[in-house]
Amino acid sequence: MTAFGENIRMLASLPTGILALTSGYLSLQAATLSLDREVKLQYDLGNTVVPKWSNGTLATFTSNQTPAPLILQFDGEGRQIQPLIASIPEAEIVDLRDVSRGLDGSVAVCGNAYDRSGRAGFFAVFSPTGERLNVVRLYPYEPSRVAVDSDGTIWTSGVEFANRDAGSDSTSPTSGVVRHFERGGKPLGAFVPRSRLTSYVIVYGRLQCGRGRVGWYSGPPNGPGSRYFEILSDGTVREYPALAIREHEIVDGLALTDDGRTYVTINDLHTNLRLLSASGPDRGWTVEPLCNQLPEAHLLYGTDGNRLIFMHRDRFGLGFVKVQHTNPPE
Repeated sequence: MTAFGENIRMLASLPTGILALTSGYLSLQAATLSLDREVKLQYDLGNTVVPKWSNGTLATFTSNQTPAPLILQFDGEGRQIQPLIASIPEAEIVDLRDVSRGLDGSVAVCGNAYDRSGRAGFFAVFSPTGERLNVVRLYPYEPSRVAVDSDGTIWTSGVEFANRDAGSDSTSPTSGVVRHFERGGKPLGAFVPRSRLTSYVIVYGRLQCGRGRVGWYSGPPNGPGSRYFEILSDGTVREYPALAIREHEIVDGLALTDDGRTYVTINDLHTNLRLLSASGPDRGWTVEPLCNQLPEAHLLYGTDGNRLIFMHRDRFGLGFVKVQHTNPPE
């Protein structure tokens, strides 16, 4: 997740574009998209990182790379929830990478904590009122994405940096880059071995929990090497067809709906925002008619059941979008 103050201002003023199809995708426009409702935030998100919608709340953070970054949350009516301070014991600088909210209102964050001895990757969990419940240091593993599952367990994606000075990925080829933990830090599993990835820039991926599955877009944000995986509740890992991303495009959204579909958005930061959907790894990606039907939808924040949630019109707007498919998912 990267700071998007400038990008979001650009996106908020985008003109309506023409939907671009990419070789390798199905051109069938199998869905009807309609704006269910729109909500206005009384807060300018322009100086925050890209928000994530999870478990009924839009979450983001600001004042990053300080001793106490600030977690911001907004409910489904656009009302701001009490901010949380993400301080870490003994850390002089906290560099957050991602945030996710649980069903019980708890908030998980991940990133790096810097103290006098150097840096250490961590995830931390806070109560709905801001009390720090626990901090789990994960050196040499450094998580760059975090998601809270429906049972309260924590999913992360990241790589290992055993040599802090070198700053290069030292993850063993057999080690999983997606890892599952109990809230207290006990490992529950590791998935997607490093050897399955061709890209060495995976810290910009996206991680989301859905009903009975976890979705992970590996990154990099643009160009070749991008992969999308889903991990099912029984531990099965499904790899989807590669996303054909042009050099000037980025993947800026991921959403897993309750009906089993997966959505990603690809943006060229000029005129075209492409929405792709898949109902399983064997059926490939379908380009959906987002720009034709909802020209004022921009960033994809996540999903609320079977509705997609976009930044709508400008950086103050949330749009809850219904998607109706002519063919049900398998």
